[in-house]
Amino acid sequence: MKSISRNAQVLHYLLCADPGVGRTKLANYAYLADLEARKYLGRPISAFRYRFDSHGPFDARAFCAATREMEQAGLATESEVGVGDYIEHRLMPTSRGIEYGFTLAEAKVLDYVVQTYLSTNAREICVDIVYQTEPMMKAKRGQLVPMSIVDRVPGKNLGFDLERMLAGEADAKAGRTRPLDAVVSELRARTQ
Repeated sequence: MKSISRNAQVLHYLLCADPGVGRTKLANYAYLADLEARKYLGRPISAFRYRFDSHGPFDARAFCAATREMEQAGLATESEVGVGDYIEHRLMPTSRGIEYGFTLAEAKVLDYVVQTYLSTNAREICVDIVYQTEPMMKAKRGQLVPMSIVDRVPGKNLGFDLERMLAGEADAKAGRTRPLDAVVSELRARTQ
């Protein structure tokens, strides 16, 4: 199958976790995923460059290109749904699968964002959550959102490395472990 861009992969992954989501909420999911990835991994998952737009942080050109790319690849369909006086553009994933190029940690961040904000509507996620994030509080309307202010410095900030922690968890589940006394001996040798 033809590969799709990283931005389209991010949107498709989020869309599969919340089928029928509107464009505004999907864009906010992507922003929150990049925000969390910057905090925990020191880098974003997508290549979106967010501007403070009328509906929150948004990279209109790249977002529209990624949604169009998903539709052209047969991975999503879009429909218009009337919500009062407003027309909402909702996306649905198709049954066609793709292979994502995410690390385990990136996939966990994407999962966390959808699980955390699934029950919020587009207005709530934008006003009550996204607008309250540090980069958005420092952003100026129409300008790029200063996302790098939350970037994690490897080895600092958190006191743990998410990618190493998840790899260790996977190793333990697969039975690739070391005896506790060997680990303790190694730790003692490092501290002396």
